[in-house]
Amino acid sequence: MQSLGSVASVIAAIREEASAEVERIDEASSIEVVAVRAEGTAADVAIPNRAARLAAARAENDERSARQEWEGRRQVIEQREAWIARVVALAHERHCDVMPLVREALARIGTTECQVAVADRDRAALPKKLRATTAVIAGGCIVTAGDLVFDNSLEARARRFEAEWRQALGEVYKP
Repeated sequence: MQSLGSVASVIAAIREEASAEVERIDEASSIEVVAVRAEGTAADVAIPNRAARLAAARAENDERSARQEWEGRRQVIEQREAWIARVVALAHERHCDVMPLVREALARIGTTECQVAVADRDRAALPKKLRATTAVIAGGCIVTAGDLVFDNSLEARARRFEAEWRQALGEVYKP
């Protein structure tokens, strides 16, 4: 049997061998790191068509942003229009005194010799001295004197004063 020596000499031999292996690995790693760094600085990392791609991405982003803004505005407009329609419908329902509208129409025509057309539900509210007929209107009246006609129905008034009432309601409605 061959003797390897003392335990201390075996441990020293293993340590020496391990140190040599560590030095070899460190040297190989250093050489590899230098090679990778040299390769990285020499590599071309330019993006092909960079300017065109950036311009296209910006244009797409601007269009998406404009579309979202328009959609938001469109929704606010639709919401406002629905609110205005509800207000106008409620005003038509609540407007029950036809006589102020008849007096206004008579003043516009300038004669009492005329025919006053009102909704069927409003006919009883007219004085007997007026020639009254019924018309298919939501409310108000249509006064006719010969060839002269003054439409003071709620529908006609809504059209006639639309710019004013829209402006007033627009001031009230703040989304």
